[in-house]
Amino acid sequence: MKKKKSKVKLVEQYAEYAEIGDRYTSRWRKLDLLIPSNFRMLCAILQVKPEKILMDFMWMLCYSNKDATEKQIKPAQQFFLSCRFGQPSYSKKDIKQLFAELKAVRTVYNTTKKMDMEDKELFWKSNHMYIEFWFKRWFEKNARKDDISVLEEY
Repeated sequence: MKKKKSKVKLVEQYAEYAEIGDRYTSRWRKLDLLIPSNFRMLCAILQVKPEKILMDFMWMLCYSNKDATEKQIKPAQQFFLSCRFGQPSYSKKDIKQLFAELKAVRTVYNTTKKMDMEDKELFWKSNHMYIEFWFKRWFEKNARKDDISVLEEY
């Protein structure tokens, strides 16, 4: 009988990445918004809270809503691009690339459902390291002078 080779995983070396750094996590923020009267009335008629619409838009835009379909995500991204958010600091092509990379992260995330716990632990450490790298790479792409701690303001 042939012995099976055991998998060798070096996860303790990256223990600091078990949890994503607080700087890079989702956060609750209190926003004080002027909600246009027509939007309020539309929401009242349709029985949907403005907060729900805004949250769904944000989560769909960046591929964070696992239940969002491409049919929902694409128009959100087109709206974002048509408003020229982030431009001229980043080109339309760059912003589309940002969206594509966020989609790839979601696609990889969706493959973790059947992983055993040890593999999931390694996946999350790797994912958290990548998210930090991804943010810093795009943040510093245009020789930005700000420190990455500016993320705390957003």
